[in-house]
Amino acid sequence: MNKKTAFQAALLVLLASGGIYLLAGLFKPAKIQILCDIHPQRILKSTNRPATSPPPFEVAFGFDQKCTLTDLKVVVLDEWTTNKQAIPLWHMIASSNAVPTKAVIYGLWIRGMRPAVLGKRAEPLQPDVNYRLIIEAGSQTGECDFKLPANAAAK
Repeated sequence: MNKKTAFQAALLVLLASGGIYLLAGLFKPAKIQILCDIHPQRILKSTNRPATSPPPFEVAFGFDQKCTLTDLKVVVLDEWTTNKQAIPLWHMIASSNAVPTKAVIYGLWIRGMRPAVLGKRAEPLQPDVNYRLIIEAGSQTGECDFKLPANAAAK
């Protein structure tokens, strides 16, 4: 084999492997885009709240597509970055009849899902703490970082 044939064979192998690498990337599942909306609760659940305290916030998450969620959790971001086994504040898993959804509200029941720990409810969120929502829908995943404002007057 002369130098020209060896060079052509090496070039062919390089181009073929590059093409396979690019094509493999096309079949990766796309990330789910998540939009976070934080606003004061529209309907206050408790009327015996002091007048000086800010109203509680409601956190809504919208997805760019309908997703049949298999796992959803909200964790404190600082804990999550150092420990991937951090205990989530809210953790829901799919039951046998999961339904496609386009939006969820923190702490509320999601059709077709149940708490990962039976009987455990979502823990209240604190202001000025960074949180991360992590969702899985089959092979697709998505993440969204958010933080509650310090007070209602700033919102």
